[in-house]
Amino acid sequence: MAECTNIGGFTNFSLVGTNSVILYAGSSPVARFDVLDCSVQPTSKIQLIKSDVCDGDEIMIDGSRCTMMEIRPLGP
Repeated sequence: MAECTNIGGFTNFSLVGTNSVILYAGSSPVARFDVLDCSVQPTSKIQLIKSDVCDGDEIMIDGSRCTMMEIRPLGP
């Protein structure tokens, strides 16, 4: 079963390795996911296509649609 979470309140992100992203709401982690078929840089611009996401959904990174996998909600 795919993991799903709401990432609508994120304000910034950090990279873990070359293809994992942690989204933050202020200083609190919201979710972590792996990016397929895209390159993420510390200066990348991440935009939501929708706020409720599941494994296999897409997110915009630097103007390209990228697939999110292994989504894990973080925090309380």
